[in-house]
Amino acid sequence: MAEQRNNSDKINFKVKHFDEYHDIVIDWNEDRNRYNYQQVFDQLESITGVPSRYTSSFSVQRPDEVNWPGGILWLCENLKAYTSDLLPNLDPRRYSDNESPFIRDGERYHLAYFAYYSYRVSKRISFGYSLVNERYVTEGACSRDFCQYQCTESHFKRLKDLVSNDELNAKITPLVQPLMERQLWSEAENIIREFNLKKCLRVVCVEQRREEIEENGHVPQEELYLRTRG
Repeated sequence: MAEQRNNSDKINFKVKHFDEYHDIVIDWNEDRNRYNYQQVFDQLESITGVPSRYTSSFSVQRPDEVNWPGGILWLCENLKAYTSDLLPNLDPRRYSDNESPFIRDGERYHLAYFAYYSYRVSKRISFGYSLVNERYVTEGACSRDFCQYQCTESHFKRLKDLVSNDELNAKITPLVQPLMERQLWSEAENIIREFNLKKCLRVVCVEQRREEIEENGHVPQEELYLRTRG
């Protein structure tokens, strides 16, 4: 009986990284895991080989279109990536999300990723992961939620080398962090451009903005990832 109760406190879902599926398990037992979703970061480290300290967030795209139809994404931040001065004061209720989990047992996700300057968490260029439900992925084509051209081994390695480059980050942080804290976004982007990194950070496939393009006629060109770049 005790074993059945313990099993009900866990969910298991699959994440596809490149061509291979991996199991991720979340244990909802609040007594053992105060911040349940931290387990996802720990297991993504094992799957991708990227140290958890270089990953600031993961999100679930369109997590619940039935009960939260307008929800574009649901975001979690990595407690292990926070600098000591930014680490939040944990509220047990806030960090116990088993009341309305957006990741469900048995679901299958594709892993997407990007690099960005994480001024609210790590104060450096960090990884961000997206869990895209398999039903939103079109095999062999880009979609609103998943760009096949960015989810390649070569692109992943390029981003991994970038986020783990401590020497480069040590140069960028003192220049960019004060600007972002004052919400001087354009000035911060200019610094990033000077390091020739803008093309690597948070690029967006044109297919992911197609709905916005159809509605508004355009989006800023610099935000789009041209698929011919490969």
